[in-house]
Amino acid sequence: MPETGSVLSGFAPAQQLAGAVPSLMRKQWAGSGDDALLPIGIFATLHAVRVAYEVRKGVQLTGRQPLLQELFAMLTFSFGGAILTALLLGRVQPWLENSTTVPLYATAYLLMARAPGDVLYQALRRLSPVSDVFLASVDGLVRGYGVTSAGVDLVRKTMKGHPVADSLVAWIVVGTVLGSGGGIIDDVLQFSRRSWTLRTPSMFRSVSLDVKVSFCATVGYILTTHAWSFTERAPGFPLSALLDRALAFVPHLEDQEAHLISGLLCSAVLGTAAQVNAVRYAAAERAAAELARSKKTDEAAASGDDDESGSEDDIYSD
Repeated sequence: MPETGSVLSGFAPAQQLAGAVPSLMRKQWAGSGDDALLPIGIFATLHAVRVAYEVRKGVQLTGRQPLLQELFAMLTFSFGGAILTALLLGRVQPWLENSTTVPLYATAYLLMARAPGDVLYQALRRLSPVSDVFLASVDGLVRGYGVTSAGVDLVRKTMKGHPVADSLVAWIVVGTVLGSGGGIIDDVLQFSRRSWTLRTPSMFRSVSLDVKVSFCATVGYILTTHAWSFTERAPGFPLSALLDRALAFVPHLEDQEAHLISGLLCSAVLGTAAQVNAVRYAAAERAAAELARSKKTDEAAASGDDDESGSEDDIYSD
C-alpha cells in the first residue's frame, strides 16, 4: 500500500501530545529508572486502585468473600489479558517479569478491602460518581495504549521474523484479548463469585463493553496506521489490490498518533460508561440498604412479639 502522510502532520499540538503522553504514563512516584526511590508507576497505581475498587463494589452487593478469594479475583481481572496473550504467544507471563507489579496490585486491594475504618473505599464512594469516572477514564487511556502498543505492536514489531507477526488474525485476537482478558476469564470460570463454576461464556449471547472497546481500538489502530497491506502480505489473493485501494481511503496516522487517539477514545467511552454505572450502582446500594433495614425491623418486631407471648404465658401459668 503506498505510504501517505499523517492527517495530523500539520497539527503540531496533537503531535506534541502524542509524544508527551507515553512519557507521562511511564512516570513514577519518586524518581525514574533504576535509581527511583519509589519505582512504582503512577498510572499503574491508578489502574490497580480502579480494579480493586470495582471488585470491592461487586462483592459489596453480592456478599463478601474470604480475603484471599477476593484478592485472587482482583489479580485475575488485573492481569487476565496479559496472562491469556502470553499463553497464546508462548511468552513468559509479564507479571512474573517485574518485582513490583504483584505487590502493588495486592497492596491496592488490601487497602481497598481491609483499610482501618474502610477509609479508602468509603472515600471513593463519597466522591462517586467523580471517582468512578476519573478512574475509568485513566483505565481507558491505559487500555487504549495497551491494546495498540503492547498488543498489536507486540505481535507486529517485537515478534517480527516469526510467522505470527504476519497474521492479521493474531493482531486482532491479541489486541482484543489483552484489553478484555480478565473479564473473559471471569465470564468462563466465575472467579468473582463465591462458588467458582465452568459455564458457557455469556459473551456469546451479549458481548461485553470491554470486548467491544478493545476490539474496536485494535481494528481502528490497524486501519489508521495502514499497517496491513493485502498486496504485500497476501499477494496471491485475487481481491488484494481492490481491498488495498479501499483501505487507502482510511485517514492515515503515525503509530504514535494512533496510540494517542486510541487511548483518548477508550478513555471517553469507559468514562461515560462509568458515569452510567455509578448511578445504577448507587440505586442498587440504596435498595440493598433499605432491604437490610426492613429485614432488621421485621426481626425486631418478631422478637418483640415473642417476648410479649412469653409474658402472657407467664401470667397464665401463675
